[in-house]
Parts: sequence; C-alpha cells; structure tokens
Amino acid sequence: MFAHPTPFSASPAVPLEALVVDRHALIRLMRIALHEMHNRRLLTPQLTGEADIVQVIRYWDLVLDWITQQPAEDLVLMRRRDTHR
Repeated sequence: MFAHPTPFSASPAVPLEALVVDRHALIRLMRIALHEMHNRRLLTPQLTGEADIVQVIRYWDLVLDWITQQPAEDLVLMRRRDTHR
C-alpha cells in the first residue's frame, strides 16, 4: 500500500476570499486616483508629508503598470491568509 502524496488535515480548511475585478475599470479608477494624487502634490508642495506622498504615488504607479501588462480581462484579488493566528 502507498501513502497519498498530499497529506490530509483533520482541521477544516480556511476558505479563501477572492474578488474578481474588471481590469479595464480598475485601470481607469487607478489612473484617476493617481492623477488626483499628482494634482494635490503639485498644488500643496509645502506639505511636510510630500516625500511620503511621492512614495505612495510611485508604489501605485508600479501597481498600475503591472495591471496594464496583464492580458486577462479580469483580475482576481485574494486576501493573504494570516499564518500568525
């Protein structure tokens, strides 16, 4: 007799949470949001948190770039499981 290659657990599996999002709608939303962030940064350059705002804009710009490169019509957003519980 052989052992099954995938061990089974007696504890119930944690269900995954996922959200299917229209990629084109998300791209439009993110472009609008990034445009607003850029405008606010330019209109209020004296703010003390400008460096933080620039860092946030760069992060979301990279996310937008990745999303635009995906070939699918929809994106699936999933929550990471909390392994520290």
